[in-house]
Order: sequence, then structure tokens, then C-alpha cells
Amino acid sequence: MNSVGLGALGTRGRGGGLGGASYGEGAGRLGVKKERDINISAGTAVIQGSLDKELIRRVIKRHIAQIRYCYERELQSSPGLFGKVATRFVISAAGRVQQAKVEQTTLKNAKVERCVLSKIRTWRFPKPKGGGIVIVKYPFIFKTSG
Repeated sequence: MNSVGLGALGTRGRGGGLGGASYGEGAGRLGVKKERDINISAGTAVIQGSLDKELIRRVIKRHIAQIRYCYERELQSSPGLFGKVATRFVISAAGRVQQAKVEQTTLKNAKVERCVLSKIRTWRFPKPKGGGIVIVKYPFIFKTSG
């Protein structure tokens, strides 16, 4: 024969096949996944321009999972993370977000803040009546319970 056999490598569980250990026995555990309720709410939105507040709220609500993702991702490494991120974004006459920035934050987590802004910049809104721009100041409040 032209093949080389490896024989018994002792890969059966923690004991290397000795002492009757079965496969996977003694392996570490990841622990129980903690259930947390994540709450992302909005403070009072301030809108300047000719786009209805309700239309803006609907677009934000439709994309809230993107904002939740930004927060949940950072909760993995910072479990006690909470606070408010007040954003300001400008909607162009075409309904696209042309500018977004953080005006105020108590969250103080640059990763979440950058992620939130990057998501907002991809959103599309209805075109404002009569053209022009719309300025939106929108606070996101992040907290967990449980």
C-alpha cells in the first residue's frame, strides 16, 4: 500500500481517549444566553421644512432595526451601555439624506454613534413639498432591561 495511516490519535474527548471519556465530554460551555429587552425610543423630534412629521416618523420606524443593530453589536463588549444620541440630519429636495451628525450624546460610544449616522445616511424620505431641504433633529434613547 502507498498510504500512511495515522493510527489512534487520542482525540476522544478531554481525556484523549483514555479512561473511557466520550467525544466532547468535559468540553467548556458558553453559558446561558442572557435575555435582555432592548429599548430604543425617541425623544421629541424637531423638524424644519415642508415634510410632514408623521412621514419622517414612519421612515425612521421602518429602519429602527438598523439602529437596534448598531446598539446590540456594541452591547456585546459593553453590557451596561445606555444613553441618548441626538442626531441632526438634512433631507435634500430629492428625499435623500445629504448630511447627518451627532449633535449631543450621553451614550459616549463612538462606534454606536458612527454606525447610527451611517445607517441614517442611507435612508430615503418622500420628496419635500415645493422642494427645498428639511432639517430633522431626532434623539434616539438606548437602554436595556433585564
